[in-house]
Amino acid sequence: MLKIQLVMLSMLLLPMVSTNFMWYITFSLIVLTITSTVILMPHFSYMMTSCISAFDTMSSSLIILTIWVTAMMILASSKVFLVKMKSKSFIYYIILLLFILVNCFMSPNMFMFYIWFEASLIPTMILIMVWGYQPERVQASMYLMIYTVTASLPLLCMLFLVMSESSSVLMPMSMCISIPTIMPVSSIVWIMLLGGFMVKLPLFTVHLWLPKAHVEAPIAGSMILAAILLKLGGYGILRMLFLLGASMPKVNLPIIGISLLGGVVTSAICLRQSDLKSLIAYSSVGHMGLMLAGALTKSVWGMQASLAMMIAHGLSSSALFVMANINYEFSQTRSLFLTKGILVIMPIFTMWWFLFSASNMAAPPSINLLSEIMLMASVLSLSIYSLVFLGIMSFLTAAYSLYMYTSMHHGKMWQLSNSWTGLKTKEYVLMFMHLIPIILLILKPEMITAWNT
Repeated sequence: MLKIQLVMLSMLLLPMVSTNFMWYITFSLIVLTITSTVILMPHFSYMMTSCISAFDTMSSSLIILTIWVTAMMILASSKVFLVKMKSKSFIYYIILLLFILVNCFMSPNMFMFYIWFEASLIPTMILIMVWGYQPERVQASMYLMIYTVTASLPLLCMLFLVMSESSSVLMPMSMCISIPTIMPVSSIVWIMLLGGFMVKLPLFTVHLWLPKAHVEAPIAGSMILAAILLKLGGYGILRMLFLLGASMPKVNLPIIGISLLGGVVTSAICLRQSDLKSLIAYSSVGHMGLMLAGALTKSVWGMQASLAMMIAHGLSSSALFVMANINYEFSQTRSLFLTKGILVIMPIFTMWWFLFSASNMAAPPSINLLSEIMLMASVLSLSIYSLVFLGIMSFLTAAYSLYMYTSMHHGKMWQLSNSWTGLKTKEYVLMFMHLIPIILLILKPEMITAWNT
């Protein structure tokens, strides 16, 4: 693990010695992804390799996803390097964010995990404020900071109480960690522990920072937000359930209800969105709501399917943001009302939109289908009445995915829109890099589901 960290830090030297550092770093990250897969994936049980690193299937798969998405972020942001928009600073912040996220996923110490968890906010904020392209990006950055930091303060207090109550704060020593008994109501402790993670996820009712951040962020910011930063919240919740789930109070049932209701509401909101990036951002809230509901059932299927959903959503939502960015570069608008008739002039692009829209609505043979089936089974095992919410959510997910697809690709093209050119090799590579894992993971799903629960 230390070798992986040293390789990432050494990439910071490439901009000083080469002018083509973007391509060298992208290629290095792709090779590092393959190497990490070979090294990390065979280990299913949670094992500690040193005092600062530990991993199992869950953390390994998220580390590999982080490195893979970072390579695609740099490739998708080639415009920053072409027009020289502080390109060296941009790559430094990307590599710094990658280093923070990898350390967060592999940290065995609960307090160090919290420090890395919060540290990821700083590079993300800088990416939005410096390389965002809308005047409201400062407001979006403040929303992001205020929501997450406010919810993290109770989490920090509860972590200190857990540390004082437990004889160890190392996650592999799960038998030595316990919820503090000094609080009069254990439900309050549980909500404060999960609160910081649920805002980052985000849970419905505390999700308003997400659409703002996505709309104002550059393509690299949107990709890392959707693919990795939301998964920090899911990873924290799964870790807390793994460590403290035995003393879990009954407050989980109301949270599951809010998650399912939020999935229905945000899916309905997607049907009336005119901004393409805002629609994709709201769809993330619905998918993460279903993931949270499945995780809180504390069943084996629910816990394993939650990890599969995080990986599947990370790939498909990142792909949708890449496609939205290509749309924006061609038409200079994100409005669904002004982007029409792409099928007539670029049928190959329409095919790619169809593939990723289908994976977003969990159509076979994507890994999204397996994760949603397992999550629905785990939620239904808790209560048969949840079938109403799950049915409406599935219908609305298919409805807004088809609405997004048909509104852009059918109809008559707007006469005043810019001329569309053909796709470049970079765009094809980006879309293949997203599609290949989505399809291949269904052939061996235990790579992202068989972790020790």
